[in-house]
Amino acid sequence: MAIREWIGDQGEKEFSVYVNIRSRPMPHLRFQKRIRGIKTITEAQRVEKNLLKELTMKVAHSEGHGFTWRMVVDKWASFVDSPHYMDRRYNPSTVRDYIAMMQTWTKDWLDRPASELSRGDGREVLDWVLRQGRSKAFQKRLKNTINMIFNWGIETKIIRGVTHSPVFGVKITLKEDKRPEILKLDEMRLLLKVARERRHPWFSIWAVALFTGMRSGELFALKWSDVDFDKGFITVQRSYNKRTKEFKGTKAGYWRTVPISVELNSVLKNLSKPDEFVLPRLELWRQGQQAKVLKEFCRVISIPEIKFHTLRACFATQLISSGIEPIKVMKVCGWQDLKTMARYLRLSGVEEKGVTDGLSLLPVENNMEANILNFR
Repeated sequence: MAIREWIGDQGEKEFSVYVNIRSRPMPHLRFQKRIRGIKTITEAQRVEKNLLKELTMKVAHSEGHGFTWRMVVDKWASFVDSPHYMDRRYNPSTVRDYIAMMQTWTKDWLDRPASELSRGDGREVLDWVLRQGRSKAFQKRLKNTINMIFNWGIETKIIRGVTHSPVFGVKITLKEDKRPEILKLDEMRLLLKVARERRHPWFSIWAVALFTGMRSGELFALKWSDVDFDKGFITVQRSYNKRTKEFKGTKAGYWRTVPISVELNSVLKNLSKPDEFVLPRLELWRQGQQAKVLKEFCRVISIPEIKFHTLRACFATQLISSGIEPIKVMKVCGWQDLKTMARYLRLSGVEEKGVTDGLSLLPVENNMEANILNFR
């Protein structure tokens, strides 16, 4: 702020007033104004006071509506990474995932004031996700993440003038529920048979996956110390995160045991023991290319091109189909959610088996004619 005095063209004393206001929490917000030609110092002081009030109100208004969505996301990330944040500790890789998700799926929001985002904007984002073929689970995850960050912005008062996030109350749109691709028993046998005959480097990995239902990260982290041949089980207690390149606990957060079948026992004992890990340390696996390798091999031998994670589904559905109680399958696979188990029950078809055996709809005379023909 400044009041300056100088001599005008007519030789008379004049004053000018300059006011510059910048927001402290949002330094990019700045308002300035200059007025010249003021005749007296008293009037200059009055003008300065009015300008200060006017620009201060503009800053306050802009602070309430000026935080862009990018700034909100960045501030949230800094907040949860702060050592003073004690409510819930997010894994650094999880925070990076959330930021990447916002940058990818809400990129049109990033440079817009967060308070101006509407439910229509939220609907557009979720519709776009649907058009890209993403699952209902992913839609829910994206919606929950937007809600979490936006609500944090409201609670910390960096987003003002609104009470709900743009996706609050927006319903998830379901895409067509297609039956997921899964291998039948003869296709599983063919996969392992051909892979072993060709000495495929991934044979042992696929075999252990089909015999245990373990996830890719759990298989990569499996050590010989986890294998107890005498008692006949494997202890699943850790997983590998390829992004952070570190070992951690299992997805469910607890250890579990998987019985060693006769065929699994044979596969394991044919493996060499050069180091502490059971399965070969293939570079493509370390890079997260396991799905690509499996799909390519399935295409070559003319069976459904499945993802690596589908081997886990093959394991579960085969157990259920063979009569193993679902509760035991849940325990071996490490599932806590009954909804997940219900999905595999549907895939196996066990619950529906025999339902139509009691139907008798053909006309009686047809049965009589058949009996007469048999007699003749």
